[in-house]
Amino acid sequence: MKNKADKSPKQNNALRQEILKSMIASFKIEGIDISAEKASTTLKKVELNLEK
Repeated sequence: MKNKADKSPKQNNALRQEILKSMIASFKIEGIDISAEKASTTLKKVELNLEK
């Protein structure tokens, strides 16, 4: 598994944006509307948990 350091900041940002869009779409499929801000906050929490 690659570390975050293996990718440039631009690649990390693009990947993060793609994950956020996918997260919002997944919630929408389930009938749950979440804001981009809430999705970003949730993603940060997940990233922190994965680093442990």
